[in-house]
Amino acid sequence: MDLDLSSANAPLERRIALLRELAGSLQRAQAAVLRSDIGQMTAQTLRQQKLCEELQPHAGRMSRPNAVPVAPMATPRPPVDALPLQPLSARQHSLLAELREAGKLVERLNRDYAALLRRARRIVDIFCRVLASSAVTYLPPAPQAQPPLQDSKG
Repeated sequence: MDLDLSSANAPLERRIALLRELAGSLQRAQAAVLRSDIGQMTAQTLRQQKLCEELQPHAGRMSRPNAVPVAPMATPRPPVDALPLQPLSARQHSLLAELREAGKLVERLNRDYAALLRRARRIVDIFCRVLASSAVTYLPPAPQAQPPLQDSKG
């Protein structure tokens, strides 16, 4: 029975680890935006995409709060409504609480990161408008005539 529960806990533990890694990536990406580190921003964006792709298959697996998560099998799975309800162990309750907390953290960091990117975009737009409008205001300096070279025999 313990082996069944530990194998049932593995998907939860994996999802928690992925969410924590995603949270760390979001924090590093925010720092990169503040430092204007384009390379790090690009690297973190790619990492976030990979983590989201890994999280995608786990998204529907926990749709029933009282059901034990089922590990992927080679044979087709029955619909979620057909799965028997099994009582959750204390460890599963703990993992579900961790999962909720990690999800909330990622959600908050994602909102903060989106707001930071919106502000950065507004600043870039302002600079672009200033640059575009200043072309009419400021003319390039006129070339100045060079004074004739004086004879060094002085």
